[in-house]
Amino acid sequence: MLKPWSHHSPLQASDTRLARSVFLLLFALYVSVFNGLPPGVDGEVCFQVTSSLVRQGSLGVGGTPEAESMIAHAKSVEPGTFAVRQGTDGADAPYYTWYGIGDTISALPFYLVGHVLAWMSPRTEAAHAQDTRFGSGRSEYYEHLITGLRNPLLSAATACVLVLIARRLGVARNVAFLAGIGYGLCTYALPQARAWFSDVQGAFFLCAAFYGLLLLRDQWSTRRCAIFGVALAMASLTRVSLIPAALVLDCALLWLLVQLRRSSYGGPRIARMWPSLVALWLPQLLALGLWCGTNQWRFGNPFDSGYGVAIAGGLLGGDPWAALVGLLISPGKGLLWMAPGLLLLGFGLRRAYQERETGIVLVLVLTSCAVIAPVLLMVGWHGAWTYGPRYVLPAMPLLWVLASQGFQRSTVDHRIRPAAWVLLFFGLVTQIPGALVDTMTYHDLAVRAAEERFPIAPGELPANAAEARFQAIQMDWGFAAPWAHWRILRHQVALPGEPYPSAELFRWPTDQMLTPSQLRETGFRHMAWVDLRHRLGGNIWSAIAAIVMLVLLGTADAIRGLDP
Repeated sequence: MLKPWSHHSPLQASDTRLARSVFLLLFALYVSVFNGLPPGVDGEVCFQVTSSLVRQGSLGVGGTPEAESMIAHAKSVEPGTFAVRQGTDGADAPYYTWYGIGDTISALPFYLVGHVLAWMSPRTEAAHAQDTRFGSGRSEYYEHLITGLRNPLLSAATACVLVLIARRLGVARNVAFLAGIGYGLCTYALPQARAWFSDVQGAFFLCAAFYGLLLLRDQWSTRRCAIFGVALAMASLTRVSLIPAALVLDCALLWLLVQLRRSSYGGPRIARMWPSLVALWLPQLLALGLWCGTNQWRFGNPFDSGYGVAIAGGLLGGDPWAALVGLLISPGKGLLWMAPGLLLLGFGLRRAYQERETGIVLVLVLTSCAVIAPVLLMVGWHGAWTYGPRYVLPAMPLLWVLASQGFQRSTVDHRIRPAAWVLLFFGLVTQIPGALVDTMTYHDLAVRAAEERFPIAPGELPANAAEARFQAIQMDWGFAAPWAHWRILRHQVALPGEPYPSAELFRWPTDQMLTPSQLRETGFRHMAWVDLRHRLGGNIWSAIAAIVMLVLLGTADAIRGLDP
């Protein structure tokens, strides 16, 4: 019989300090390079839902220049091809987004803080309103800016939780620190932390739920049940595709409870479990009710979160084998380049098996598979205009837990450490350009170059040709994102403001010269603090002081946490 919960390593004060240091150091880095304002339409759509909920008490977008521009665009395209879709209450029904309501819930406190700052800085808000992004005026600068801090915060928090998980699984203190920093700097979690996609939030809540499972393994309590339940509820509300992974973790909890009841000390008594069960299941039941209720309210069907039209249009009609190859080794999005440390998964699995942690391995593998399986069925498995395969990001922390087992010397694998350092260094090299170069700049230039590089076949529909061309970009070494980002960075530093030669960026013979479509895509204007200083004339010294303070506090905690 499997022995699922055999290893037990209680935390000490130094472990908490170590995890906090990882959070502070990574948060400081992420804040220094984050986008601030949404780099693309998807992030803006999610923000507009939060804004509308606060301003109008409605989940329908509207009432701002950006929202009205989105509605006008949605009216001009086929339903299911844009993230804003009209409700089913008639011709005058509001327009809603198909993104999870969990994204709106988590953004509320950030939005409210930004609203206070906007009230305190009317001059900056007025300057921002004069700008045009979607062919109209702009609004709510500080609300955008502070809401943009959510993903840096959640990404750093995910690495923090990873350190705690590693320590509870018996990983050495210095190796746990390396695992947390390695996840934050040497995987595509770094460039994803700068953007606005909800996959970062999904990754955090799935990772937190697994940590809640480990807490319950160590000691059953109502508070720990609540942590587990709320984390799974928020993961499910963030992305509907994460519901299978949430169900896997729910089953793992039931398995744990059975094992605890069969153990020598009998586990928690059933008669005393009612408060714990309420804390465990109530958040998930409320999340289910909220999901169904908002779906009914918006689209007239409790089980249609807005993707129904897109699914009917072929969203899940992809080739799973081609998607698997693309996710693993494609030059543009493959995990081999975006998270090379995962090559240590085999060593980590072997070590976990030798140390009789088969149950932990099974839970992590099944949950990761539940995240990845829906992505393999999607035509857009690549995640569109983003750095790295963002749809599988929620599985990354779970897989990294296993890979981190391979970072450590042991009687099972004692020659892995040099390979781990090489893989982490290579991962850092591929993430640096993703952090310094706006990925929207890369995709803007790459898509326009690809129109000439990959011409449309005779008789092919333009929409199908665009997707086929985008797929070709991911598989072409000349267009490969990590290396093309490096070449864009070199050009921005050496020849700022000059047009980009397509032959230099994408390695194919052509005289084509490319200029970014948006002002924010030139130089480093995509970074929040550069944009605030140069476009709006704002003062960034308070932000610099806060970043320096985070680094100092994180360094102090790291020194104390690593002290044997």
